[in-house]
Amino acid sequence: MKLFGTDGIRGPANVLLTPGLSFDIGAFLGQYQKKNKILIAYDTRRSGIVIFASLVAGILSSGGEASSIGVAPTPALAYLCKKYNYDYGIMISASHNPFQDNGIKIFDTNGFKIAESIEEEIEKYIASDTRLKLKTGGEIGKFTDKSELIYEYVDYAKKAFRGGLKLNLLIDGANGSASSVIHHIVAGTSLNATIINVEPDGVNINADCGSTHLDKLQDTIKKSPGKYDLGVAFDGDADRVLFVGPKGEVLDGDHVLYLLGKHYKKIDTLTKDTVVATVMANYGLGAALSKLGIKLVATSVGDKHVQREMIEHDYLIGGEQSGHTIFNGYIKTGDGIYTMMKVLDVLAAEKTTFSEYVKEFIKFPQCLLNIRVKDKKMAMTDKTLLAEIKKSEAKLGGHGRILVRASGTEELVRVMVEAETEAEAKATAEHLASFVK
Repeated sequence: MKLFGTDGIRGPANVLLTPGLSFDIGAFLGQYQKKNKILIAYDTRRSGIVIFASLVAGILSSGGEASSIGVAPTPALAYLCKKYNYDYGIMISASHNPFQDNGIKIFDTNGFKIAESIEEEIEKYIASDTRLKLKTGGEIGKFTDKSELIYEYVDYAKKAFRGGLKLNLLIDGANGSASSVIHHIVAGTSLNATIINVEPDGVNINADCGSTHLDKLQDTIKKSPGKYDLGVAFDGDADRVLFVGPKGEVLDGDHVLYLLGKHYKKIDTLTKDTVVATVMANYGLGAALSKLGIKLVATSVGDKHVQREMIEHDYLIGGEQSGHTIFNGYIKTGDGIYTMMKVLDVLAAEKTTFSEYVKEFIKFPQCLLNIRVKDKKMAMTDKTLLAEIKKSEAKLGGHGRILVRASGTEELVRVMVEAETEAEAKATAEHLASFVK
């Protein structure tokens, strides 16, 4: 039974992610390799408390110890997991997905996502008919509220920005995890922040807001010329961030990598003069970085692949176009809030604006379509689709690229086309999408 995708377990709450499944995962981790000190956090979805209660019940019933920091960003959990030597951290979130979905991401004591071998052991246990014997009496584990620890993450993230920059920010918290910390993050800094979408009600997470709905942020900024210097948008669990310039221009994860790579190369701290991205990075990113003497290494899609490449070769920065940015520092996981503060720190050091600093990065026109399917694996093996991909690649003639892949977290097939013109990219993507079934 395959449960884990590119970003943990994710699916409809009480359909895929049932209380029973959550209990079994908790029970397994509560005794696994006799490492049973577990820290838990969750985003603002209504179903989060159901999964949380079930996980805690499983952990305690198997003799483990469970602690919670409540609603918190995923990177806050990873940071605190490492700082306080928890054996595992469990984040209950479906990231940018709608509120009906939820998920479970599991971290090890170093703040890394658990190894695939452990994921496979969990899947094997869930698929089996065998269940662990539950503890009784004094052997039942204990639960501790550790919600006060979130302020230690706040202090950590704030230090990424050394100040000296006065900017008017419009920050979109996506009615998600960022809501719990973002006011504390900007308080006492030189930043003047207007913060919106930080009133979660359990069902409004990512609803027409956040990094998956940048049009709302763009419209607000464009309708108020001169009022905002930069827009900032988080996703549901705040492990990714995207930006919007003062004219409404989108500044995505590729722009962030270019900005950071350019700055760190300039101050001679970019390890091996290399930046890590995924195959989804815009073709123009590699070309722009190359002009600066920076090499771009591309991995498979998923921040865990970026993280692995960075650790193996000691690269300083990496990330995804979608907004996951990873720093090879204390924790090595996507952190939207820390990234925001680092970007602002670079702008302060360079005494410039985001859009101005990345103007040499010219993107190839790109069209990305997400097609919902019943079976993504079957769709990806369709011979007609594969033949059309080859024909379309030949038509591009080396002046662009095509990437068709199954989503790692949803029943979607993603069709991405880059070409010399926007019209060609759009036409090619729509043509290929018509063959996805």
